[in-house]
Amino acid sequence: MSSLISEVNATCLDLLLIEMVPLAIRVTKDLENENVITKEENFEETDLIGKLNIKDGATKELNIDDKHGRIDLLEDQDNLGNNDVIYRIESYGYNIGLRVGELLNYKLNNDEFANGLNRQNLKLNMDILNIMKFICRDIWKNLYGKQMDNLRTNHRGAFVLIDHNFKGISKMNSAKGEEITNEKIKTYLWFPCGIIRGILSSLGVDSSIQAEITQFPGVSFNIQTKMQT
Repeated sequence: MSSLISEVNATCLDLLLIEMVPLAIRVTKDLENENVITKEENFEETDLIGKLNIKDGATKELNIDDKHGRIDLLEDQDNLGNNDVIYRIESYGYNIGLRVGELLNYKLNNDEFANGLNRQNLKLNMDILNIMKFICRDIWKNLYGKQMDNLRTNHRGAFVLIDHNFKGISKMNSAKGEEITNEKIKTYLWFPCGIIRGILSSLGVDSSIQAEITQFPGVSFNIQTKMQT
């Protein structure tokens, strides 16, 4: 009897990931509002009505910002460029990447799971270049259904991973044109940056990663490590 394979509807997953940035914005705003309320409560206030007005006003603002499906959150460039929002999105990806890397490390000796993975390279040649090749070929194919299109390195710890048709953004579009689309998509790219950093971290490689749109939906991931090839 064959084991059941768990699958996720690709369209549903795309829609979930599209909601990731508004979610990060809402969570960040909620936490900021909670901090405002806490600070106000720390002050001695003899006017009970005034105290209630402060809390009610902050709560009202919090509730408005927490409505799901709002697109006007993305209209404010301050929201998209907020460092706390970016950190939160990158952390989502990092935690996933860390677990993916740990899972692959754990299951590399499982022949059924390792079918199709370039297991020999990862097990026997743990240098940084082969780790990057493993991410470009095996990891990316398992995550996005295709391999990276190109890998470049200066052999001094810097790498550029290029995907000419990155599925993570290929279905995103704005009626305001390509320039506005690319500007808003930049925040979403911190998620795959986090995934790559998490995978590298699980393999013992410290890194910093940034992504840029080359020609939509093409993306290049610029990775800096302290390891030389």
